[in-house]
Amino acid sequence: MVEISSEEFERKIKSNEEHFRDIIINFDNEIDLKTPLLSKKLTFKNVTFKGMNVIFSNNQVEEISKNSSFIFEDCNFLCDFLFSSCSLENLTFISCTINNKSIEIRNCYLNNLSFEENTKDIHNVKSNIIKSSTIKINHGKINHIEFDNIQFNGGALRIIGQKSAKSLDIINSILNKVIISHCHFSDYFDYLGNNVNLIADNNHFNRCTFNNSSFFETKFNSKTHFNNCIFNNTANFQSIKNEIDCDFKFTDCDFNKFVDFDKSKIDKLRFEKIKFHDFASFQETYFNIIEIDKTSFEKGAFFDDIQIKKINDCDRRTIRTIKQQLQKTENRIDFNRFRSHELAAHYKELNWKWNSGFIDKSILFASKISTDFGNSWRKALRFILIGGFIIYLLLYIFENRDSIINLSNIDNWTRLFSGFFRFLLVTDFYNPLETDRIYLTNPFSWLIFIFGKIFIAFGIYEMIQSFRKFKA
Repeated sequence: MVEISSEEFERKIKSNEEHFRDIIINFDNEIDLKTPLLSKKLTFKNVTFKGMNVIFSNNQVEEISKNSSFIFEDCNFLCDFLFSSCSLENLTFISCTINNKSIEIRNCYLNNLSFEENTKDIHNVKSNIIKSSTIKINHGKINHIEFDNIQFNGGALRIIGQKSAKSLDIINSILNKVIISHCHFSDYFDYLGNNVNLIADNNHFNRCTFNNSSFFETKFNSKTHFNNCIFNNTANFQSIKNEIDCDFKFTDCDFNKFVDFDKSKIDKLRFEKIKFHDFASFQETYFNIIEIDKTSFEKGAFFDDIQIKKINDCDRRTIRTIKQQLQKTENRIDFNRFRSHELAAHYKELNWKWNSGFIDKSILFASKISTDFGNSWRKALRFILIGGFIIYLLLYIFENRDSIINLSNIDNWTRLFSGFFRFLLVTDFYNPLETDRIYLTNPFSWLIFIFGKIFIAFGIYEMIQSFRKFKA
């Protein structure tokens, strides 16, 4: 490849040369090319840029120039590029390798900005590879922004102050740090099928307004935060793939239309001060932890078949919110499941101090050990049989304290177990150890007897309640 200097490169441009191919341009000094000199279609193919900074600038930009565009294909960027206040129809990067500090597009007026893969040869498709650079898009007006199959091995993508953009596509890309702030996308925002590299940094969406937006089948960074964002139309967060090591947070956001998180897998999802003005759907979702705080669902939310692995680490407000939404949608099965989780969370909050929770905690403790807060009728049956038999055995021993019991006598065993089955009858207040209908005579025996009846009655009630959870 032939190497030329920055002076020769500038001379070629001034002589109206528009195509540069298979060369190395060494910018031994910082160069500032004014766009009036560049009101043409410039194409760079297999060009290496190295040396000092390169600046394309124009201090007075009022509208997009229809006659000016830059295309970089299979180029290697080893020096920094700055496009400042430029007016271009298209700025395109195709299958380039970018290994500098930054490519910055500042206060520019563009119709299309795109980073594309080479699609001419399907057997040799090559992405744009960002090795260490930060792609900065600061203010100005860019109608359409597209990142298609771009690969960030390091560096970052920063899009700031695009308040008049029509659309942004980030599709099938491998991303590192992403910051999108103070932007308004009037048509659509597609963030589809993306993944992250092994050293991925944060994602931050700050004070953005989205009309139609989709984040379908994307894997976000380990920390992803939407702050003060507005979603004016349908927002699609289906099938997010962050079940391991992801803190996904929404703060002070408004969802004005339907939002869909169905079939997403997220390690930790947090909603804080969120307003869902339309329906929200979280069907068939999986979370390790979910937190919902100061959040309103004006029309309701669907939490059918939601799974929360670390439900014991979720706070009671979150569980209650999900339970209430399940009740609104008449999902009886999941409602009862989360009702039990809410009682378990409340039980954890209480203490055993007499004046600050002893009574409620005692009742919940009994419900916990009998049916696991209404989840298991089989546990209730074990509770009745085992607990009831222990109390009955105390009564049996006390009533026969003056007798010698022969364990080899089958009649004693018959008397023991027949008396136990009579003891299980809650409304039978006669002495279960006697065949006749006579009462107990010892006060201590009565104490054990009454306590046992209460214990068995509570167990039967809890078992009935656990059956009733499927009642319509």
